[in-house]
Amino acid sequence: MRHAGAGWIAAGLLASTGITASGAEIDADAWSRYMSNASNSDVPSQRLADVFLGGRIGVGVSGVIGRDWRWHGGILTEGDVALRYPGLSQIEGGAKAGLEYKFGLGWRAPKLQAEIYSGARAAGQAGASGLRLAPSVGVTWQFAERWGVSGRYAPEWFYAEGALFDSASHSLSASAWFDVFPATRLQLTGGFRHGDVVSYAIPPRPDLVALADVKQPTDVFGGERIAYRFVADTYSLEIAIDQTLTERLSLRAAYRWEITQKDAVDYGNHILEFGIRSQF
Repeated sequence: MRHAGAGWIAAGLLASTGITASGAEIDADAWSRYMSNASNSDVPSQRLADVFLGGRIGVGVSGVIGRDWRWHGGILTEGDVALRYPGLSQIEGGAKAGLEYKFGLGWRAPKLQAEIYSGARAAGQAGASGLRLAPSVGVTWQFAERWGVSGRYAPEWFYAEGALFDSASHSLSASAWFDVFPATRLQLTGGFRHGDVVSYAIPPRPDLVALADVKQPTDVFGGERIAYRFVADTYSLEIAIDQTLTERLSLRAAYRWEITQKDAVDYGNHILEFGIRSQF
């Protein structure tokens, strides 16, 4: 009885402050992804492709604070299995929490969002496991019934077991979407990232040696290569289609083009992804 009474008191205190919470929600994703340049190589003959099968499952709660604020939190785990080069496989689990502020009433009101994520990753490559911290801030504005735009800034730090995979980056993205049909959304996203990258190349590569903060041999691609870590800029453009099938089930198809540049070194990547998402 004492525990039940404490629960009622806690519920009453939350209600008096305007804070409410929903029940737990579960969402799950599964996808396949093709990468044309999984080796991040700038030499065409050394570019190696791979296919990844991945999944994600998360459990979360959300609620409101007063009239204009929403909050959410949850735990999740996700992973990728590389079919050609197993060393690229990885799995990660973590927790996230976020706040959203709505500037006014109705669906046209812009929303300001902030979130922080922290997780632990286990990777197939030696030294690539570690801890990840990823806060972000963004804004979303649905200015018409079928149109909307969003922007996001996301720094990220990865504290790896090996110095090669230690990384820090800053990313900016901008998206626009259009609901072609009530159940079909077309989305275009442009992105920019400045931060550490790892490129795998067959030596000798004096140009990469001059750029690299860290370098070490690796056999993740079967033959003897050197992995080089250096700071570079990455530009991306993605087009995606989301198709809602039922209230709890949807499909997604996306193509993303990326190019990474640092001085005279540059390499591209073509990424195709097909996925399914369910919510419970």
